[in-house]
Amino acid sequence: MKFMLFLAILLVFSCSSPTNEEHSHEEHSHEEHSHEEHSHSMDHSSIETDKGNMSVKISIEKDAMSGINITLETNEFKFTPQNVNKAHIDGEGHAHLYINGKKWGRVYSNYIHISELNAGENIFEVTLNSNTHEDYFFNGAQIKDEVAFNYIPD
Repeated sequence: MKFMLFLAILLVFSCSSPTNEEHSHEEHSHEEHSHEEHSHSMDHSSIETDKGNMSVKISIEKDAMSGINITLETNEFKFTPQNVNKAHIDGEGHAHLYINGKKWGRVYSNYIHISELNAGENIFEVTLNSNTHEDYFFNGAQIKDEVAFNYIPD
């Protein structure tokens, strides 16, 4: 019996990984984990855009049925999910959404629904990213927006 307990403990420790391990979406599918497991410290490379007015602005409203609805207003940027992992074209790509500093996932359009959210203040950050996954920058400043939203569930 002690031997079986020892094997079970050994198996748990050998199969677990540190919770702060960095990883990319490309390494695994979404079904393997929750959005909350992603760390905002993922190191994406950057790319300078020639589009001086490229921007993103976050708007958040409570949804009438559940969670929240997020609208992303972009300028000089086009969401192109069909081109992800293809050649870089300045002004095209996708966004990354972070909630409370943790990566929620990629975003391929201007509209997002989040059905589950912690009650209270939540910090939302959106970055614009190229087809090849680099963070967009202009004159050394990252193109992103951040907003706080106080979520009060029904």
